[in-house]
Amino acid sequence: MKSLVKTVFFYCVALIGIPLLFFVGLEKSLQIIGIGQSRSFYSEVVIDDNRYYQANPAFIEQFYPASLGITPVKRTFSADPNDNRARIFVLGGSAARGFPDPNHGVSRHLEALLADAAPSRPFDVINTAMTAINSHVVYQIAQDIPGRPMDFAVILVGNNEVVGPYGPSTFNQNFLSNLRLIRGLQALKQTRLWQAFAGAFQPQTASSAKEALRWRGMQMFTDNVVLQDDTRLKAVYKHYDANLRDTIDVLQGKGMHVIVSTVPVNLRHSAPFGSAHGKALTNLELSTWSDHLERGEAAIKQSRWRAAAEHLEAAMNVSDGHAQTQFLLATALERLGNHTAAKVHYQNALDRDTLRFRADSQLNDSVRRVAKDYKNNNFTFIDSEQLFKKYSAPYAAGWNLLLEHVHYDFSGNYLLASTFAKTVLDKVIPTDQRPLVEPETLAEQLGYPNFTTIEAMGRLLDMVQLPPFTGQSNHDDLINFIDRRGAALAGRLNDFESLIERRQTAINQSPDNWQLHFELAVLYRQQNNIPEALNALNKALSINPHHDRSLQLRSEISAQTKNYDDAISDLERLRFYMAGDTGLAAQTLGALGSAYLNSNRYHEGIPILLELIDQYPSEIESVLRAYGTLIKDSVGRGLTSKRLRYLADLNAYASALIRDGRAGDYPLLFRRMAQILSLAGEHQAAGQWAEQDKMRQPAA
Repeated sequence: MKSLVKTVFFYCVALIGIPLLFFVGLEKSLQIIGIGQSRSFYSEVVIDDNRYYQANPAFIEQFYPASLGITPVKRTFSADPNDNRARIFVLGGSAARGFPDPNHGVSRHLEALLADAAPSRPFDVINTAMTAINSHVVYQIAQDIPGRPMDFAVILVGNNEVVGPYGPSTFNQNFLSNLRLIRGLQALKQTRLWQAFAGAFQPQTASSAKEALRWRGMQMFTDNVVLQDDTRLKAVYKHYDANLRDTIDVLQGKGMHVIVSTVPVNLRHSAPFGSAHGKALTNLELSTWSDHLERGEAAIKQSRWRAAAEHLEAAMNVSDGHAQTQFLLATALERLGNHTAAKVHYQNALDRDTLRFRADSQLNDSVRRVAKDYKNNNFTFIDSEQLFKKYSAPYAAGWNLLLEHVHYDFSGNYLLASTFAKTVLDKVIPTDQRPLVEPETLAEQLGYPNFTTIEAMGRLLDMVQLPPFTGQSNHDDLINFIDRRGAALAGRLNDFESLIERRQTAINQSPDNWQLHFELAVLYRQQNNIPEALNALNKALSINPHHDRSLQLRSEISAQTKNYDDAISDLERLRFYMAGDTGLAAQTLGALGSAYLNSNRYHEGIPILLELIDQYPSEIESVLRAYGTLIKDSVGRGLTSKRLRYLADLNAYASALIRDGRAGDYPLLFRRMAQILSLAGEHQAAGQWAEQDKMRQPAA
């Protein structure tokens, strides 16, 4: 018997143990030699001998290609276990992130509300939400959150379950119905071995990876429709339920208090993105349905609401699976004052929408079912969907709280954040808290609206003029609403002096709000008031020394005023915060190299510019600037051999861009080449590039 046991043990070691040790050793070796990247959501960095956590931009590459540019909100926070700040991690998709302007999203609201209500109690609101992610991704993020018993997690996820990773309507991977298979695949994708294997079979340069797939917003997800009776939806709902439960368990296992919310969406003013009959119709049924729909639509245009409702009800009786019919019927019933019935049909329209960009009723019901199973002290359920319904009564939720289909306006973000804030305050300081400020006061404290608000509304207006929004029956109304909303906000901005005065008032109310100091610095910079801009930046960085944009702006001002030592100091510090952000990294290295050269520290500046060129070839503007700086320096110092070497490398780089079809990525390529070559004294070659630039310009 002992002999048999030994034999079995030997074979187990031989068949399982030895291969496992081999692969573990190989994985460790790949890590040591720098193959692959960490796929954890957080990276640890040491700054001034202190440990900090930073979001890792490479995390998302296990779900989406890096070329899409989907990144987490930047935030650096202490990894010191003795830090007594209560941290609130926000998990979810773009609605939780704060699209179109994270500066005025739910996280910013929540942080400001907590700071005002409990000024003596430090809070950090850390936004982990990202565009286009769903519960599969949120579950992975939850595992990497460095949670503690004093921390909170807010989960607001559900809009991307069908269109996000592993959903039946995603665009970059196959739908998988088995959750264990998904989890196993994700575990493999996190290994260096997988990354090395994938890289070997799909070799791509940095520039070709950039070419592979470009972010085109929601129109990237519109090819695959999913009907209400699609059998794949059963797996989607099952996965969502399991991911939600497992995410809660993981977070609570770290001692965190978990706040789970249903997901409010726009019912009233978001027509279906796609419609289809839920069943096959006979020719007679199709003709009957089409006739009633046309009559109903004609009656709506004439404001004959009773007739419209009658025809649309008749059409629905033939095909109740058609989302647009349900939506039009809801509109007619609302105009007749039958709000209860209208809400039912608005919800039906959402549930039958074949392009599923919004959390449907089954997903929100799943949140409610999950919540019933968690009765412990470390769990709070908030039915935000019902809260939005109550606030919007007698109507369904629409443009009063949301901007388009799922993203919240200032009022919607305030409603969510104030509810989350009450939960946090009741758990942390149940007695020693002030009432939450009203929305108007919060807007003043946040400096809302500002120029970034107007820019965000402009981006939103551009977005909704593309598919799938163009397929909505109320598309013209949506365009007009966003246009009017943006104009109304712009009308509140007034002149620079008024904006500065408002920001100063907000700072007087919240002197420790570093974001307000930064925004004030931007205003002063736009007025070219350098002393006041620097003063505001110094205050912002004294409160939050890890804000990369403040460091970047202060370094720019220092370089502009020829204070190169100060610029170098800020840029060297900025290098701690540029990991994974290729654009920021290239800009930082370019500015740092130039600052060193301007300080006559050539042996430090030149290697930095060459590092930029070598490591970030896809950042064309920064690379060309680096070559221009190197060539200008070699000309100025009479270094002919270096000038010729840089020129040869520059021409090879530009020729490769043209050969690989990358010139279209940077329309100024030919003009910039002409300028750099002219600077180098290569006037004939510069003229040739300038001539090519003229030939590429459209005729007047």
